[in-house]
Amino acid sequence: MFQEFRHIRLQEITDVTHLLTPAQLQAQVGLHSPAVDVMTDFEHTEPVTVSQNMQVDDALEYMKHQHVRLLFTLDESGDVAGVISARDIMGRRVISCMETRGLAREDVQVKHIMMPRDQLQALTHEQVQHAKIGDVMLTLKDSGGQHVLVIDTSLAGVKRIRGIISASDISRLLKIGFDVMYEAKSFADIERVLGHGVEV
Repeated sequence: MFQEFRHIRLQEITDVTHLLTPAQLQAQVGLHSPAVDVMTDFEHTEPVTVSQNMQVDDALEYMKHQHVRLLFTLDESGDVAGVISARDIMGRRVISCMETRGLAREDVQVKHIMMPRDQLQALTHEQVQHAKIGDVMLTLKDSGGQHVLVIDTSLAGVKRIRGIISASDISRLLKIGFDVMYEAKSFADIERVLGHGVEV
C-alpha cells in the first residue's frame, strides 16, 4: 500500500527558537508585498452568498453577521448573478429604486440594486500573482471601487471567481485608513504614513 510513497527526512530543531505568528507576517506587509497576501482565496475561504431575491435590509444584516462588506448574489440556478455591497444598500441606490419602481423599502430586493455580473470587472489570478499590493491599491483608486474580484479557469476549463481583494483588508493590514488610501496624492504619501504614522 505504501510503495508509491517515500519517507521524508526529519530535521533537528535545536537551533530553532522562534515561533511564527500571524502578527509577525502582518507587520511585514507593505506596498511592495505580493498582492496575493491581501487576497481572500476561495480555495481556502468559503465565499459569502445570498439569493438575489433577498430583501436588501436582510442582506445588510447578513453582511454584519458574516463580517463582510460584499456579498455574491446567486440566481435560482445557483449561478453568480452579481454582487451587492454594504455601500450599495446604505447609499442612494435603495431610495432611487424605491422612487423609480414605486416600491416600499421592505419590497426592495438584492436583484433591484446589485451590480449585475455583466457590469463587473476582475483581475485574473495570474495578474494578482505577479502584482504588488501597491498595484492593487492604484487599481482600486482608479476604479473608485472598494473591492476587486479575482478570476481563474479550472483544470476542466470552467471560468470561476477565485477570490476577492478588498480595500478594507488592505487598510487593515497596512494599518492606514480608507481616507489616506484614497486621498493620498502619491504612494510616497502612503509610505510616509506607513513608516512614521504621519497623516498626509
